Amino acid sequence: MSRTDQIAPNGRPAASPRGGDAPLPSSLRPQRRRTALLGGGVVLMLLFTAVSLLLARDDEPRPLTSRPTAAAPAPARRPAAPAKPSPLAAEKLRHTADAQVPATVAAASRRRVVRVDAAAVAPPAKAPRALPRATTTEATPRLITRVAGARPLLEPAGVSSHSTAAGHAVGVPAGLAGTPTGRDSAVRGAPQAAAFSAVPVQPQAVTLAAHPRLLLDSSALTALRQRAAANTPQWTALKATCDSYIGGTVEYPTGNQYPDKPNLGSGYQGESYLPALLAEGMCYQVLKSSNASAAAPYGAKAVDILMKMSMPYPGSNGWDPCTDSGYGIRFYGVGYGLGYDWVYDLLTASQRTQIYTAANAWIAAWEKSGGCAAFAYEGNPIGNYYAGYFHAKAVISLATYDENPSAPAQWTDWLSNQFGARVQPYYRLHMLGGGWPEGYGNYAPLSILNMSLPAREVKTATGQDLLHASAPYTFPLDSADYSMHFTWPSLVYFDDRDDNHSNGDPSSPPPGATPVGMFQQIIGALSYWQSPKLAVFNQYLAAVDQATGGYSEAPAWLQFLAIDPNAPKAALTTLPLSYFAPGMNAVSARSDWTTAASWMSFRAGPYTNNPAAGHEFFDQGSLALVRGGSPLLVNAGGWLVHEPGGNADETKIFNDNYGDLDGTPYSGNRQLYNVFYVRSMSGSSVAQRFGQGAYTTEDDNVRTKVSAYEEGGGYVYMLATHLEDMYRSFSAGPAVSAWSRQIVYLRPNRFVVYDRTTEGSATYDQYMAWHFPANPTAGSAPAGQNRFDVTYSGKYMGAMTTVLPAGTKTTTVGMYPGDNPVKAWQVQVRPADTKTSQQWLTVFDLSGTAAKVATASPVTVSQGGIVGVELLASDGNSVVVSSSGAAGTPLSGGIVYGVQPLSAYHVVTDLVPDTGYTVTTSANAGLRNVNISVGGTTMSSDKGVLSFYVTTDGTVQGNPPPPPTPVYVPVPISSLPVPGFPAPYKPGG
Repeated sequence: MSRTDQIAPNGRPAASPRGGDAPLPSSLRPQRRRTALLGGGVVLMLLFTAVSLLLARDDEPRPLTSRPTAAAPAPARRPAAPAKPSPLAAEKLRHTADAQVPATVAAASRRRVVRVDAAAVAPPAKAPRALPRATTTEATPRLITRVAGARPLLEPAGVSSHSTAAGHAVGVPAGLAGTPTGRDSAVRGAPQAAAFSAVPVQPQAVTLAAHPRLLLDSSALTALRQRAAANTPQWTALKATCDSYIGGTVEYPTGNQYPDKPNLGSGYQGESYLPALLAEGMCYQVLKSSNASAAAPYGAKAVDILMKMSMPYPGSNGWDPCTDSGYGIRFYGVGYGLGYDWVYDLLTASQRTQIYTAANAWIAAWEKSGGCAAFAYEGNPIGNYYAGYFHAKAVISLATYDENPSAPAQWTDWLSNQFGARVQPYYRLHMLGGGWPEGYGNYAPLSILNMSLPAREVKTATGQDLLHASAPYTFPLDSADYSMHFTWPSLVYFDDRDDNHSNGDPSSPPPGATPVGMFQQIIGALSYWQSPKLAVFNQYLAAVDQATGGYSEAPAWLQFLAIDPNAPKAALTTLPLSYFAPGMNAVSARSDWTTAASWMSFRAGPYTNNPAAGHEFFDQGSLALVRGGSPLLVNAGGWLVHEPGGNADETKIFNDNYGDLDGTPYSGNRQLYNVFYVRSMSGSSVAQRFGQGAYTTEDDNVRTKVSAYEEGGGYVYMLATHLEDMYRSFSAGPAVSAWSRQIVYLRPNRFVVYDRTTEGSATYDQYMAWHFPANPTAGSAPAGQNRFDVTYSGKYMGAMTTVLPAGTKTTTVGMYPGDNPVKAWQVQVRPADTKTSQQWLTVFDLSGTAAKVATASPVTVSQGGIVGVELLASDGNSVVVSSSGAAGTPLSGGIVYGVQPLSAYHVVTDLVPDTGYTVTTSANAGLRNVNISVGGTTMSSDKGVLSFYVTTDGTVQGNPPPPPTPVYVPVPISSLPVPGFPAPYKPGG
């Protein structure tokens, strides 16, 4: 969904002005409050009015001319008609950086501005890293380059091989090498082949299965008919859905969009058509062989829906494919393909022609050079808009191949270009391990479905296996791991990075509540592709379903297709306690798999989303921390949109990310993340934009990545490097010249964050920013340090202690000014001196009481270039030591550091990997010196980490004992800014 969509106070997108204005019947209001999986982020969103993006001084975009405003919660009702968005300015001056483009792009002498999603005015390509960046050039609309007749910059899957994925990100699973990396093999956003190339497309012959060939092949229908005969709960629900429309009238797209059942309207741009069509078509296919008379009404209703959906445009009550930049292709386009296939035998020749003619019109509108969907089609092949197109083109071409004259060329382009040259290599590089860069509150569920189902549809239609090809497409299966590991331990809330929209209703679950429907669709992929993760994911789905009360379930047709009631289950304890998704460069880790566990999420990579879409936020290097269902360290962008006041905060978040610079930190500076900041000030005013930008591997040579990750049992180690590549520059040069972030998680509750930073000038203002759900209070800390304790909703959540630099100055700011209530507090930590280079040690402790929080003190360094912290606590002591040199450079020679003469667990990083060391201890002036020298039998890990345990008498144990298993007292599910949520939610309750 784009920012040009108007949102009604109940959080639904506005209906078309063609629809009526009668209120929803009261019988449907509970259902309207539920998040529909196929809404793809259409339900939980902000009250937006029209968007007008105008040129501003210094080529910066202006914020919304008509901004969203907070609205009193309203009962579910028909959305109001949207205001027409203003178009982008037709032309825009090229930026200085645009003239400094890589050689692979330099040949394109003509550039043009394409329409962008008004959610963001995205950056143009920056100069290569070797060249200086110009000031104030980052936030303008992205310029998309097209070269007529150009070959894809990546060959189609299986054609050629390049360097391996290991060259880009660590932790790539065995057997998944082959990802092209680097500028020479960059994945380019500009489409090739059919739509934009002067080279004519040569249709490729394909052998197709008989109809139905998409999803409902013979083996699938056999299984579904057995489930129907067994009267499973999913079949009962599906049949009830099918029955609910029998006897009613199907409205045209221009008619009443939300009529009472048994009547059916389009809903928001076809949102209501699609699940009803697929339900009726599935009921028809399941029953037609055993009870033709029972199946007939369902087939007839599916045909009726399909014919209304495919009415010609303009005229004849059809829908304009260019409405909201082609948003509706995710419903109309997908429906044309699957509907045509599932009721093929009921369609007359003229009806088939009407359907594929409408489908071709949608594809043509999307692929038109500079057309209404150019911002999504011509950008990186990722985003909720592109995902809808990707799915639609696949099913349209495969379903209509035998009758549609355009289908063979469509299929050729989809397989060789859209999938082979664009999606497969891009997802191999940026989405390996799963994830979705637009956030899970609104966009991820439907987008993941639309990027996953086509591989299954290709398999059932053609027999070609895209997941297990020589250039594999693992995204449909990787999504399972990501969704399990990035759900909070409480199971009722998901990692809320990136764009989450306010729903305007304090009585509903907040944005970020875990959508069980996403898990239901993913288990269908695991089952079909026979994943070994099926059993444990089935158990996880059951746990999420129970914890959320079935919140936001998948539509009935998808549940019946995906869920096998007899599928096996396996204990969650069979899952690892940490996970690394190398594509998104995201790491999660937890203490255990109970609902009260401590949990972290961390991300540090290049901008992955299509920059023209703007739904990925600017938080590379940011950390979030949670215990059970309550946070200590929040993703403020996701947290602030909760009610009350969520709509107002969404406006402020938008202005913070994309607004004009007005001299305050709160407009245009992207300053609400748990990252390092450098500001150029003019007195007390902000002189230049600061914060991170939408910088990509392909356009900007970004090197940012999680360069090391290791699960060590008692610890988890991760190191992110080149975070400086993600920052805007100032007029005099870089704002951030260097930044690396290392995190050592000491199970169960402690996190040591070590940052090495260099700012561009000693005249700049530098600080670390950390965001909490409650106003922190000052606690007791050793001299030169600061401790902040956080109690949220009456429950103690933990503490932050600043260890280095010594004598830091702290400032606490409520986010944002004027908020009532304040939902997030920012603590800014500044060094006591003006040195451009700093070393920061910060400890976060998720212990359940203030008395259990560890006392943190720097170690005494006697030999070697090291820094470290000693943590003394009633439940066990620990020490973390690292190099004071450049990140990723192993220490050479021996090191010696002093700590208290107590038993402790030691973790030393930055050593030479896979190398033997000798560890000894000795007494020294009341301390215990720990001596580590090269050569010996205590081996460092392959990431250069050495862990050992020192007993009270100074004995070194090379194999430290495992940390004690924590005994948790069950805690209630957290209160978010609105007390009581997210709580188990019963739809309609």
